[in-house]
Amino acid sequence: MELSVDKRPHLAVITIVGSVDSADSNPLLDFFNELIDAGHTRLVVDLTRMDFIVSMGLGVLVRTYTRLREAGGFLRLAGPQPLILQIIKTTGLDRLLAIYDSLDQALE
Repeated sequence: MELSVDKRPHLAVITIVGSVDSADSNPLLDFFNELIDAGHTRLVVDLTRMDFIVSMGLGVLVRTYTRLREAGGFLRLAGPQPLILQIIKTTGLDRLLAIYDSLDQALE
């Protein structure tokens, strides 16, 4: 897993590249928490280059979503590949998390 962040005036765009496995879950949660602690409560996660995520990684997204919602912010997922979208839908998280077809749509 590789992470990068593009901090913009009113939100931050996080790009996740590769797979999110069990070993990546805590570092991913730490990454999100550091952004939130620094005042970034509007996050868009670019999933266009993510190729797999385990359930612990999905748990990180849910915990991040909950924390952002409590802070009056949002979490948007952008451009998930078909397999990632299938995993999200299979778990029912598509009813909780905001999912956009593209990064541009998530930024609107």
